[in-house]
Amino acid sequence: MHRFCTTVTCTLPLDGDDSVCPQCVRRLSRALDKVVGGLPRDLDQALARQRRTGPGNLGRRSTETPLAFDPAITEASSVLHGTLSAWCRTIREPGTPGPTGNDSSALASWLARNTGALRRNARGTECVDEVCAAVEQAERAVDLPSDRVIAGLCPDCATPCYAGTGATSTRCPDCGAPVSVGEGRRRMLLAAGDHLVTAADAARALQVLGHRVTPASVRGHARRGRLRSQGTGSAGRPLYCLGDVVDVYLSRKCPGDRPVRRHP
Repeated sequence: MHRFCTTVTCTLPLDGDDSVCPQCVRRLSRALDKVVGGLPRDLDQALARQRRTGPGNLGRRSTETPLAFDPAITEASSVLHGTLSAWCRTIREPGTPGPTGNDSSALASWLARNTGALRRNARGTECVDEVCAAVEQAERAVDLPSDRVIAGLCPDCATPCYAGTGATSTRCPDCGAPVSVGEGRRRMLLAAGDHLVTAADAARALQVLGHRVTPASVRGHARRGRLRSQGTGSAGRPLYCLGDVVDVYLSRKCPGDRPVRRHP
């Protein structure tokens, strides 16, 4: 009786005792070649570009992790590495050497050299599906359109969502749920609400989220009493609570938006 491949895109017959058909092995090999060929480097470069044009360190010490306003790139990089690492452990047969390194490229290179073990593994089709999906997610993150801005996370499935500049709503690319740009952005800023920032850093943070804000306008709100300085930074510049700045702009600039409510 014939057995058939069970990856999500295939129903071809299997050879002998294999668990994965030759076509799906080739599909996996092409995906792994992209990783070995520099996809992790592309992710790093895309993240570096985002950080150069993003909100800086938001007034925190340089040893702290920068706030990621765009989660798609960091998530894709983490998913790619975690998926490759998990399947290297699963596919590796007892007594055989493992990967020579722990970076994504080294893990992908090892998997590419061990497709024979993958074909024999009962979970081989899961490996094909998960690795190919992780590579596709990484490619989407690298190729994000430059004229779109982060709209927040989908309230239903937590997928990062994007919208055109000036748009008030969008839809989740995975589940199709409607996403309010203002609400999604506000949720993403909740965790950063209590950080102290300079006027320049506050302006950059709001610019990343689609608002036309200048450092001078932030300082203007402070002079008019809408913002209160919480001290000074190392260069003697006033520091403001990021959540207070967001409250001012979301309540004044975005119809229907409510001020950010920070966690106590």
